[in-house]
Amino acid sequence: MLVRLQFALVAGLFTVSVVVSELGVDKGMETIAFALPATQSESMSWQTEVDAFGHKVSQAFGVHRQTATEFAGWILEASERQDLDPELLASLVLTESSFRKNAVSHVGAIGPAQVRPDYWSGFCGSNNLHEPAENIYCGAQVLSHLQERCGDEVCAVKAYNVGIHSGEHDAAARYASKIDRYRVQLRDYPL
Repeated sequence: MLVRLQFALVAGLFTVSVVVSELGVDKGMETIAFALPATQSESMSWQTEVDAFGHKVSQAFGVHRQTATEFAGWILEASERQDLDPELLASLVLTESSFRKNAVSHVGAIGPAQVRPDYWSGFCGSNNLHEPAENIYCGAQVLSHLQERCGDEVCAVKAYNVGIHSGEHDAAARYASKIDRYRVQLRDYPL
């Protein structure tokens, strides 16, 4: 999908430059298209992707279909923006909150991705981590950041749970194993 979007952007910029040169617009000015509207077929394919992933999440994890589809859009968008596997992010949300929007932990982590606002709201640039879409996106940002710091995905998942410098190796290993089991379950679920 990203490649199609990049191709559409390049094609649009080329079209704009041809039109500008043919119209004789002032050669000292540069015209740049900042955003191109998505075509109807791209919107339909996105919705189809969301529906399919929501169905898979619903079936694999036993989550109500409407809830799974709602979360699917947030998870797919966040995973695409942060270059994460959507199955990984969905497994993290299942582990952290069981797809509950208003989950709160005893240590103050909130929302579907169980983000601690005192640690991460500034990092994520969010003032409202109670909003599920922002919460999931922030969780994806944090996981991506930890992956950059750790150098690998397993370390990042462990650090997401117990912190990057924690000595709680057993708890972190159990958490990573649970995420991995859910991820395999979701990835291998037939549609």
